Amino acid sequence: MPSNEKIAIAAHLHVLLRRKTGRVTDTEWMATNRDYALEITRFARAKAAEDGHADLGVWADKLEETMATPDARPQLPLVKRVADAVKERRLAAAPGPDRPGPLSVDTEETVYPESGFIETTFGDSEAQRERRREAAAPRYVKG
Repeated sequence: MPSNEKIAIAAHLHVLLRRKTGRVTDTEWMATNRDYALEITRFARAKAAEDGHADLGVWADKLEETMATPDARPQLPLVKRVADAVKERRLAAAPGPDRPGPLSVDTEETVYPESGFIETTFGDSEAQRERRREAAAPRYVKG
């Protein structure tokens, strides 16, 4: 049962208990904590039998019935569902043994010519760094 219905029943029982017995309860806690709700229903039934308030017993039964049914699984927000679907699709399209991944592509300068920007030296060997230093001779604009 949705939690808003549980809160509504707990609020109604709270009002009845406050008016007829002077007992103050916590409505939200009653709607979420099963043990607290069962204790309040026990108290309400005892007062209903003791003082003759039939409506307390009826609402105690309703609260106990709603607490017995489990909460519906909360619906995930649309953004979370879409993000999960994108992750699943990415995992399904991950490179396998027959398909090369993005890191297995030949990245030598013959395939990708020099861009004109300073190239990264991360992971380069000493010989590659030396070649880059030699190629990085001073360049003059218009000259």
